[in-house]
Amino acid sequence: MLGLPDLAPLQKAVLDRVETQMLDAVTSLSPEGILKTWLGAIPAMSEQYARVFGGLMGAAAKRTASGQDE
Repeated sequence: MLGLPDLAPLQKAVLDRVETQMLDAVTSLSPEGILKTWLGAIPAMSEQYARVFGGLMGAAAKRTASGQDE
């Protein structure tokens, strides 16, 4: 009515790109993505980190399964 341009196609393109970037970011924030980032920086320490994190996760899982966390 006022002669303004139709910005719907531009808005859709921008929102599609933002959505793609957000989905990529979510993937990198997954536990696997975080560990790959941390462990990839220091390849020599990767086994040691894996054992430490595995031990922590195993202990937490046992504690939760036994009901001690409540």
